[in-house]
Amino acid sequence: MRNKILLLIVLCCSINLFSQNLNDSWQIGVGMGITKFSESDAAFIGDGYLFQVPVLSITMPLGERLSLDGAMSFNTIDDVGFISNSAKYFSMDGSLRYNFDAILKNFSPYVFVGGSIVDSERKMTPTLNVGAGGIYWITDRMGINPQLYYKHSLESFESMRSHIQGTLGVVFKLNWNNTGKRGSAGKTGASCYYNQF
Repeated sequence: MRNKILLLIVLCCSINLFSQNLNDSWQIGVGMGITKFSESDAAFIGDGYLFQVPVLSITMPLGERLSLDGAMSFNTIDDVGFISNSAKYFSMDGSLRYNFDAILKNFSPYVFVGGSIVDSERKMTPTLNVGAGGIYWITDRMGINPQLYYKHSLESFESMRSHIQGTLGVVFKLNWNNTGKRGSAGKTGASCYYNQF
């Protein structure tokens, strides 16, 4: 029993030691998305599923845990084989993201709240959004980003219906936050070395 408790303590300490926030830099992303409407809303919109490509995103860190995320979704391709778009879909999204510590070293999950302006065949309509996602970092600079939105359209707006949007993209870390620090550290180190000799 003592060995099990000791093993549990060591494991917890290891998780805390190696956990990290991998979303601490600016990121840009490109990918695709699929939007799903309920059966009753599909009759109104004109389609149950809509395919978006490209989905473009940019993320700005606000602190240790928070990020500001912006995204745009277009359905520029009407037929991808398994989905044929019979309705237009364009969305501009803004979200406040809460980043959790990395899980299994390279996977960094998050949750978010925000809003969108969604344009279909009718007119642009605001939605309230909640969702979750994560980034699996393949390298220090590039990751795979699955994400799921629920976009709630108020009943007072007759041009859009509530729907779910799933996106899958590739994100690239820009490391803008660390460039200046590395540069200044490099200069300091060089001047110290020069002064010593």
